[in-house]
Amino acid sequence: MAVPILPPPVDIDSEAKKGIIDGLKKVLACLQQDGLVDGAITYQDLISKPDVLDGFIRAFVANRGKCDGIVKAKDGQPVRDDDKALVCGVSLNQVQQLLVRTCAKKLFESDKTPHKVTETVTKKALFGLIKKTQQVEVTRHGVDPVEERKLRELANYLAFGWQLPLLAAYRDHLSYQQLMEIGEDVVALRTPEDVATVGKFEPAILKKVKTAAGPDFADILVNRPQAIAGVAVWNRDMYEFYRKMLGDAAWAFFAREKEFFNVVASLDKPVARVFGDVLAFVASENLAEIQRLNIDKIEVLVTSLRVAFGPKLPQVLGHPNFSKDILRKVVDNLLHMSQEKDKLMTSFGLTCKAMVPTVTEWLAKQR
Repeated sequence: MAVPILPPPVDIDSEAKKGIIDGLKKVLACLQQDGLVDGAITYQDLISKPDVLDGFIRAFVANRGKCDGIVKAKDGQPVRDDDKALVCGVSLNQVQQLLVRTCAKKLFESDKTPHKVTETVTKKALFGLIKKTQQVEVTRHGVDPVEERKLRELANYLAFGWQLPLLAAYRDHLSYQQLMEIGEDVVALRTPEDVATVGKFEPAILKKVKTAAGPDFADILVNRPQAIAGVAVWNRDMYEFYRKMLGDAAWAFFAREKEFFNVVASLDKPVARVFGDVLAFVASENLAEIQRLNIDKIEVLVTSLRVAFGPKLPQVLGHPNFSKDILRKVVDNLLHMSQEKDKLMTSFGLTCKAMVPTVTEWLAKQR
């Protein structure tokens, strides 16, 4: 999934803004007249309720032909290119950007809470001849200034209708400091769950991972935000090693649990290459068991299991009970084999194929 590209900033004067508002009201009325939008919805609902605005945008996109008499390009023609300038001087994408930012502002402003602020107070004494100024901390009820600052930063990256269901998640799960570290890559987050996942990481962790991953940081957010935890474990050299070796499977690898990385840390690079993408799904218990072998026998075992189980291998090696129930005996047998590598690959490959029915039956009994 590609990371969306933000449209150029929109600077709208009062006349253009009036034209946009009038146009929106006419489009709303048009869609309501055809029963495509709830007739009770007002313009104020559009700009203050993310779910309402989301529904309005979807209805317009699906039925834009009905609004051709209202939404026109500068040349008077119907608009099918959302980047084409309208009569009011801005494009549909820029109108959408304005609406999403306005809706975000309304949402943040609706969340009024008690917060402490420092104010300067001047007091008079001795018949009002002497004035004393001091700083005092008072409680105010309204929008937290910290949240206002967060919104100002976030607004730089708001432009798309699909972000409307994420506005509450941005507000609830991301701090200003986290947004500063994430920057424009915040548009790579496509679900509230992904936003919440990233919100669990301290700004220092986000900064470390963004530095280590470089251009890959956006890919992490798109594919597996939880991978941030794993990338943070490694230095830049080891990150680049696993990223290059595993390709797209790297995100599943970096999203693994901390205990797994404690086992992986003992692997040197040649052994890690033998495991390859198996590291994205092998259970810690199974990895530790296989590590009892030398590198040649690890290659024999991993290759033989790949051939024997094919697409079922993640289910097999990903189950922690496989270690004590089956794998341990297999590793013990391989430890005592003394054939040359090529011959061992052939004979052990047959052994693994013979195991398939037994392992398949075992898998069916696991929960």
